[in-house]
Amino acid sequence: MDLATRAIGAATPARTVAAGDTDAVVSAVRDANEAGEAVVVWGGGTRIEVGDDPERYDAALDLRALRGVVEHAPADLVCTVRAGTTLAELADVLAAAGQRWPVEVGDPATATVGGSIASAAAGPSRLRYQHPRDWIIGCEAVLGDGTRTRAGGRVVKNVTGYDLTRLYSGTFGTLAVLTEVTLKLVARAERVRSFTLAGAPSEVWRSAGVLHASRLPLDAVALVIDAAGARLVVRVAGSVAAVDRLAAELRRLGHFAEEDAEAWGAIAALPLRAARSARLSLRPGREAEVFASESGPLLAYPGTGIAYLFGELDPRRVRALRELVEPAGGALVIERAAPETRRAAGTWGTPRLPPAIARGLKGRFDPRGVLAPGRLPA
Repeated sequence: MDLATRAIGAATPARTVAAGDTDAVVSAVRDANEAGEAVVVWGGGTRIEVGDDPERYDAALDLRALRGVVEHAPADLVCTVRAGTTLAELADVLAAAGQRWPVEVGDPATATVGGSIASAAAGPSRLRYQHPRDWIIGCEAVLGDGTRTRAGGRVVKNVTGYDLTRLYSGTFGTLAVLTEVTLKLVARAERVRSFTLAGAPSEVWRSAGVLHASRLPLDAVALVIDAAGARLVVRVAGSVAAVDRLAAELRRLGHFAEEDAEAWGAIAALPLRAARSARLSLRPGREAEVFASESGPLLAYPGTGIAYLFGELDPRRVRALRELVEPAGGALVIERAAPETRRAAGTWGTPRLPPAIARGLKGRFDPRGVLAPGRLPA
């Protein structure tokens, strides 16, 4: 394999190590720990650009061969899957039982379960189903010294070590290498319908506010502003009667037209297709207040507090937005940008986790800094 395809920013590894089982992961990480080397974990690579360049990068640990469903208990709405399994593969297996894992990403044919959890991937399903970590009940992971660990369980009622499984989500492979996860599932909806309302940005934001205030049990809401204009896309799901009732309610609230269900894949993929992007998180319901004056290309998931800005990111604009959202517990993370933009504005902004705690966690789980050193703050 061309090592340039495993480069992260200016950092290129000396080699790639492919692991098809947990023993191979243990061996690769343990060898790196003993040699004082650094490893970056790779799944599908759809969100590998998020984060700073690694301070050291000797080996790319490729988990794409670590795939497949280990166990599926349809009656319990639970399955155990290897971390390198793509979300499309998982969806195909679960669909046969009329079930699904309610985490939605932009490129399910490439994105892996482990990578989606480790990078806290966001998508349209966040409105109804919240964070990916809320749909994990157990995991197997390899720590930075090669120690093989388990947390949680394989049944919903077993919550031993559950907080540890949640801790790994959003740490981008800097604390542990996820090798196997046990997931909570939901039944597939009897009917799903989607609708679009188009108009001027101010009108679309106003309609998003009306929807939020209506408290209708919607499945997903996305607001997109691009070269084609501004539009609000809404999805409803459930029983036939419930979906038809919600569709009627939507049409009473605005001029919604029926939308093709395929639109959601394109919407979820927008942050992956953008050459330049920043992800913002803020208090749900505050999106219009922060972004109503933004005319540039953006994607927001109203009601979730998640939004993406696309295009060139002026450092002054980045700092101004951080000053607006950080005091209320929000954040702006530069996901894709030119190196000079990262240097001028900083990738992460003010860390939510106090640096002393972040260093303490890193020291506990990865004492010699084997796993992606420097990718996260502190």
